[in-house]
Amino acid sequence: MRVEVINIGSELLFNKINTNVNLISKILISSGLKISKCTIVGDKKEEIKESFEESFKKSDLIIVTGGLGPTFDDVTRESVAEVLNRKLLFDEKIWEGIKEKFKKRNILEVPEINKRQAYIIEGSKIIENKNGTAPGMLIEENGKIILLLPGPPNELEVMLEEGLNYIKEKLKKTKLITKIFSIIGIPESEVETKLKDSIEKLKENLIILAHPNLIEIVLTLPETEEDIFYEFEVKMKNTFGINYLGVNVPSIPELIGELLKTKKLKLAIAESCSGGLACKLITDIPGSSEYFMGGFVTYSNILKKKILKVPKTILRKYGAVSEETAIYMAKNAKKYGKADISLSFTGIAGPTGGTPEKPVGLVWIGVCSKKNLYAKKFIFTGDRKTIRERAVYKGFELLREEILKDEGKD
Repeated sequence: MRVEVINIGSELLFNKINTNVNLISKILISSGLKISKCTIVGDKKEEIKESFEESFKKSDLIIVTGGLGPTFDDVTRESVAEVLNRKLLFDEKIWEGIKEKFKKRNILEVPEINKRQAYIIEGSKIIENKNGTAPGMLIEENGKIILLLPGPPNELEVMLEEGLNYIKEKLKKTKLITKIFSIIGIPESEVETKLKDSIEKLKENLIILAHPNLIEIVLTLPETEEDIFYEFEVKMKNTFGINYLGVNVPSIPELIGELLKTKKLKLAIAESCSGGLACKLITDIPGSSEYFMGGFVTYSNILKKKILKVPKTILRKYGAVSEETAIYMAKNAKKYGKADISLSFTGIAGPTGGTPEKPVGLVWIGVCSKKNLYAKKFIFTGDRKTIRERAVYKGFELLREEILKDEGKD
């Protein structure tokens, strides 16, 4: 099934990051589908019609997001209806539902323009919007399926999953299974080189997704070929050892949390250049209070000395961005955080502040456990945001390795 996505909204063309394509891709992959093409279109009817017509010619499933609001520039439903030569019909039940949602917000006088959201393309299946006012629509035309969904991610996610449940019924004959194999700390190019033979053999069924310090290999096969999954996993274990995380694993912060819980360990983190990002990612996970003691964001030397007790002599002799400072930060984060294991980050995220001896991207990451205390030097490339992210995920990688050291490769 060829899938195309059309994201509609003029704001997406003006420095607004299109996060919907990532969300849609993730949901599709779990259903054994993948996006062949994604297009961003502004709120212009002729542009929308042209893009939709082009996608309709080539694809079996077209997912259109955005442009279902009540304002003058929300013209998605009109554009698609015109291309399909179908009428727009007013649905009284949907209108009553919209009024009820406004009533729950203590708004008794519903703006007249919201009536536009109660117009539905003739013959479409309605997808209820539990988090907003714009209903979604599923339309079948000439053996193809069109999904019209609102743009806000919290509305889109639930409604897309509901639409796909209906589509899965039509795909029952195929019965595809998708599994995601994860590798940490190895560049994408190296992963591809080491798996060259397997990738060549399975390239029609395989996608490689690169994230900060994480590579995911998405493999989709008919359920009758379950043995290929087993062979591929054996290959992954033998090739990547401790760097192989497993199949369908959670996010790295979640994985760290599960390890800490299993080992009954408490974690503390000291941050300078990362500015609290590591703590944020750890505490994004529900239940993290079970294993995370807290963090010390000591951006200045004053706080490094006052809170983490990094000696003045160390800072003067080696500087804040140094192996010695990273070690003291990790050691005292563990001590004052009453933890079993700790991480520290100190570096130069840029874009300014670098020198020939200490360039932008230089980060020292410290680790302190019951048995070990050390710091490792890394030089990351990219902008300020990318450097900070790469540093934090590399720190998580070191933390995972330290936790697993007593267990060996397995």
